[in-house]
Amino acid sequence: MDTHVREINRNLVAGWLVIVGVLFAAYLGEVLKGQRSWTYLVVYMAATALPAFLCFYLYRKKPDRYSLRYWIVSGYFIMYIFTMFSGSTNMVFTYILPMLSLLVLFHQPKLILWTGAVSLFINLSSIGYGVYTGSTNLKNSKDAEIQIALIALCFGGSYLATRLYDKITRENNEYMQMLDEKNMEIQKMSLQTITTIANTIDAKDEYTKGHSRRVSEYSAAIAEKLGMSPDEVSNIRWVALLHDIGKIGVPDAVLNKPGRLTNEEYQMMKQHTVIGGEILKDIGMLKGIDVGARYHHERYDGKGYPDGISGEDIPYIARIIAVADAYDAMTSNRVYRKHLDDNKVMNELKAGIGTQFDPKAAGALIELLQNGELENLNPETAQNPEMADVTRIISRVMELQEEKMAGRLLFDQLTDAYNQSSGKKMLEDAIEDRNGCLAFLDIDSFHYINDTYGYVEGDYFLRKAVDAIKSLQDDVIVVRWGSDEFLTFFGNVVEASHIGKLMETLSERISEMASENKVLGQMTLSAGIALCDKPGEGLSDVIRKADKALYVAKQQGCGKYCIYRKNEPVVEAQQTSVDLDRLVRMLEKDSRYEGGFDLTYPEFGKIYEFIRKVAMRNEQQVQLLMFTLRPIEGIDIRIEERDRAMELLEKAILSKIRGVDVTTRYSSTQRIVMFMKMDEDQISIVTERIMKEFYRMYDKKELSIHYDVAALGHEKGRKPC
Repeated sequence: MDTHVREINRNLVAGWLVIVGVLFAAYLGEVLKGQRSWTYLVVYMAATALPAFLCFYLYRKKPDRYSLRYWIVSGYFIMYIFTMFSGSTNMVFTYILPMLSLLVLFHQPKLILWTGAVSLFINLSSIGYGVYTGSTNLKNSKDAEIQIALIALCFGGSYLATRLYDKITRENNEYMQMLDEKNMEIQKMSLQTITTIANTIDAKDEYTKGHSRRVSEYSAAIAEKLGMSPDEVSNIRWVALLHDIGKIGVPDAVLNKPGRLTNEEYQMMKQHTVIGGEILKDIGMLKGIDVGARYHHERYDGKGYPDGISGEDIPYIARIIAVADAYDAMTSNRVYRKHLDDNKVMNELKAGIGTQFDPKAAGALIELLQNGELENLNPETAQNPEMADVTRIISRVMELQEEKMAGRLLFDQLTDAYNQSSGKKMLEDAIEDRNGCLAFLDIDSFHYINDTYGYVEGDYFLRKAVDAIKSLQDDVIVVRWGSDEFLTFFGNVVEASHIGKLMETLSERISEMASENKVLGQMTLSAGIALCDKPGEGLSDVIRKADKALYVAKQQGCGKYCIYRKNEPVVEAQQTSVDLDRLVRMLEKDSRYEGGFDLTYPEFGKIYEFIRKVAMRNEQQVQLLMFTLRPIEGIDIRIEERDRAMELLEKAILSKIRGVDVTTRYSSTQRIVMFMKMDEDQISIVTERIMKEFYRMYDKKELSIHYDVAALGHEKGRKPC
């Protein structure tokens, strides 16, 4: 159907009907004023409206009818002639002008020329009739002269404008045709490339040769059965061809492993959906090109991967591809089994309706199978010979990049632990699949290592820590959660004695590494451990428990671990005083800093050594003020919220202490301030200002601040709060 002709016909018919309506209203007014009779109105509307409705009928029958313009012009002239010879004023000649403005849309100069000629003839005939009847003579011929001049000017101008419009339109059409040809060529090349990539993907997996092409054709057949348009069917065919593109990020050793995959290998295999979605996102060549790759393993009941979405939330393209993919998997030989027989396949499809499969998509495939409509389908099309070299080139590039791709999307590049994005999903699956324990491991004094020995040494520190953790268990899952924090899942480890042995072994492995590098001799790891033995418990809940346990472990010193117990308090009510007492005893026992004190942040020791020397030189007393953040009872605090509150506490302290005072972090929730030559009243004033400033900045009110004061060098005193 010619869309351009159809649109112009619609505008022309609509414009004529508007003119008919306006004229009917005008002549009805004349009838009501007694200037016309009802008979005249009926005859006039017959001459006006009947041709218009006839043309409207022709338009409805065939909107892109090329000859409709001639029917419209002819019908309009019937009205025009009747008006010209029965009108009460010679101004009725202007009725041709609305039609003239509409005819310009056709950019057809000859149509304008002939319409103008006929219109001029009718107007001259009308003037001649006036001369014949005596209504027009030399004295009043001015109006007739204007009438002819205006007709000639309007049609002459319209003719020139139409020629120009026609020239521009033809040039635009030629240009658009050229663009369409180029776009078709580009699309052809793009689709050939898609085919080539799909062939390359299938070539990686020796057990799924032709899988992508078969899934592509099955998906198109299902879409067609569902009544989708040819464009939608074609789009789904090409999108389905790339549904397994993420396999380029899965090493061949995993893809073609003949035996059972380990949990880690299975998780790596599952990541091909995420990798595929990342590769194809933001590519606009095909609508929804990335959704087939990312979501074709989602299940209708929400138990699929990678995102666990369900029902209509899964893009319809992915729901169709999921059924086609499963069908081809069942009817093809795989490394772990032979293909299923037809009855078994049909039973599996029916059983999966509403759980694994979208009911409509699965129903369409079942209907196709029952009617034998897939028997004549030949997805094993030959590869275009011209693309053979391209296939080999892409294959070689993929072979070189596959390990890098897998590593970039799955692993932390520095430590070779899982990154937070991929590791989170693996931990969720591990907790759901089996019992075990989650350890929140934190490298003690890591900032001190970076600051003292440099970041290269710090990076080595991190890698060796991960090596030590991985050596504890074959299927351990290690996820880098922060700069120096790791979440680690140990499967089938739920007994306290077993956990104790693992932590003891970890300490021994780290000690053994000290022989390789003297810096490693300073490495210790603190651990908070939560048991994963409750069905339905989410990862976020387990992480919160492990984080609470880590907090307790940190209070006990470096290299300690704590197991979360539901009925035991995570933080003692007087923990601030206990911590400060322990710190004072250590400092009083050995006031000289040599190596690190048994502190979470041992750089405090160096800072204190500097202040101690200054204080001794000036015989000044050093006052210690320890701030501790505690969660409000009944509120679980996220790690991010805790860190944000600690940053606000640091800002509050720095804004209120003097330039000669020093502050440093003591633990994940504690900060020390060291004063020289300041009495208790002054300390109380500064402390009150710090607390007011902190509460002014901290808006959530999920944490409260507590402090304790101790003196060193002279008489000691403490003022808990």
